[in-house]
Amino acid sequence: MTERLDADVVVAGAGPAGSTTARLLAQQGWDVLLVDRARFPRLKTCGDGLTPRCVAALQRLDLLPQLLEAGYPQVEGARMVAPNGHEWHACFAEYAPHLPGYGLVVPRSELDELLRQRAVGAGVRFLENFHAQAALRSNGQVTGLQGLRDGSVQTIHARLTVAATGASIGLPRALGVLSRVPPMVRAARAYYEGVEGLGCEFEFHFRPEVAPGYAWVFPSPGGKANVGVGLFPQSAGYAHDSNPKQVLQRFLERRDIRRRFRDARLLGRLEAYPLRTDYPNSPVCGPGFLLVGEAAGLVNPVTGEGIDFALESGEIAARAAGEALRRGDVSLRGLRAYERALRRSFRPWFAAIRRVQPRVMQQRRLSALIAKSRRQPRLGRTVVSIIMGTASPWLAFSPLTWWYILS
Repeated sequence: MTERLDADVVVAGAGPAGSTTARLLAQQGWDVLLVDRARFPRLKTCGDGLTPRCVAALQRLDLLPQLLEAGYPQVEGARMVAPNGHEWHACFAEYAPHLPGYGLVVPRSELDELLRQRAVGAGVRFLENFHAQAALRSNGQVTGLQGLRDGSVQTIHARLTVAATGASIGLPRALGVLSRVPPMVRAARAYYEGVEGLGCEFEFHFRPEVAPGYAWVFPSPGGKANVGVGLFPQSAGYAHDSNPKQVLQRFLERRDIRRRFRDARLLGRLEAYPLRTDYPNSPVCGPGFLLVGEAAGLVNPVTGEGIDFALESGEIAARAAGEALRRGDVSLRGLRAYERALRRSFRPWFAAIRRVQPRVMQQRRLSALIAKSRRQPRLGRTVVSIIMGTASPWLAFSPLTWWYILS
């Protein structure tokens, strides 16, 4: 038996990008159906860290007061540990004065549920346990989705389809925008309680045990810690076949880290997951559809942070999609405004970071850069701004930056 639903817009994926897009389109008056394969609230493997840039996006979306009232850990800065053990502490209020002077740590199960609830509160219809399998088409244009729900085939007919399915490539492949698996950051994370030395900082450890990549230790609600590793993809100039779970175990066996974890207890399981960082190497729109957030490859390839880009791309998508729907033109030509807006916001940064990353992330150069940043506040400000996505990585090639490095 096949069941049919109709909407102006169907959004597949109720993570930050999908729920934001759905909510903002519903606030414009469109009939929006948000679907997800999971039942909510659901667990989501992630580092849970929200940068000041992400906090600013949450502020624009009027979600920040609720998060602050809930008492999630506020993060005042970042602690960078170089391959040679040198440390540098960066204060967000000092290094990003145009943004909120702090980050947050919010479990994704709770953040995503808040975003979904806000979308439903704005009039979005929500359908869980929907497994999208194919794109519906008419005259070469996508006109909705077909999937399975509780054993029944369900079709959703919509004027516009939005893919917000994260790293999963099933729907992008069905839409015809991916022919193969793109390069990805491979990550693993675990929750611990009883970790010593947790502060109000995002910790990034670039130690030899995790090269080429990094480990993180983030303070988590309830005195716990979110601990993980991210391994850079081969496309970034690195070649390795390490298993991220094994790399995380090697990091935890370091003598200095082992001391901090001597009384710690693992909560749940160690989980591995991929992160798509391939923007703009695949299309972000087509006739009758858009891709937002990680489904468009919008994840910071250095830090693995993608929630800020997800929220921002959802804002951009809602503006462009709303205008296309009002004009009655959701063809590829009618949706090009979305592609252009994404390009203005993200393409220069991604192009530059891919040039900078393999040059800077070598062990010896990274140790030297962190040591210099401790002594040169302006260089440190540049480094933090690039890592957090608030400044162009091309600044790394500027004569002034090199003067700071060499002085």
